[in-house]
Amino acid sequence: MTTSVTLEMPMVRRLSAGLMLAGATYAISPVHPGIPCPLRSLTGIPCPFCGLTRAVAAAFRADFIGSLRFNPGGLMLLIAAIGVVVSQRSRVQVRFAAWVIPTTVGLLWLWNLTLNPTFR
Repeated sequence: MTTSVTLEMPMVRRLSAGLMLAGATYAISPVHPGIPCPLRSLTGIPCPFCGLTRAVAAAFRADFIGSLRFNPGGLMLLIAAIGVVVSQRSRVQVRFAAWVIPTTVGLLWLWNLTLNPTFR
């Protein structure tokens, strides 16, 4: 089964630019307020998205290995955001198999539970 999503690029472009601005600001800021993960706060188990903020900030500092160590999804998210911002299209239709999103989330969660050095 294939899922299809049509994206209106002006809104997605603004959101992507905001993500990049927030990541760049966080990367150069001397103050890093803790952003608690609700799942980790309640259970002690890191969620699939734990480490994304640090991963994006590390990528902005050109520490790509560090970014991948925090969460591989951070670098993928930043690359996607850059692609959206530089795209000239006004509308994009994205097609993917229905299993892609749960598999990606599962792999990120597996990473955080087993290989992420910040959670051991």
